[in-house]
Amino acid sequence: MYPNDIPVITRVDKLNILGVTVSYTITFHNQVDIVDEKTAKSLYAIKTIRAHGLDGNALWDATRATVVARLLYASLAWWGFLKAD
Repeated sequence: MYPNDIPVITRVDKLNILGVTVSYTITFHNQVDIVDEKTAKSLYAIKTIRAHGLDGNALWDATRATVVARLLYASLAWWGFLKAD
């Protein structure tokens, strides 16, 4: 199924291309997992800065710059390849 190995090239199961992780089967489940993990960390940071007094438009700007931007980055490229599960 695979071509012969080339000694100087290492075969990998997934590849990060411009911040989007693609598996060898052209699926993006790894990408969704990575985005989910990073978004959870960003939400924790947003919650922390909110607890320290940031609110209103400044809080929304910080959320949009981190969480929303991360969720939307390259989503048009991989969105159609996702399965319902």
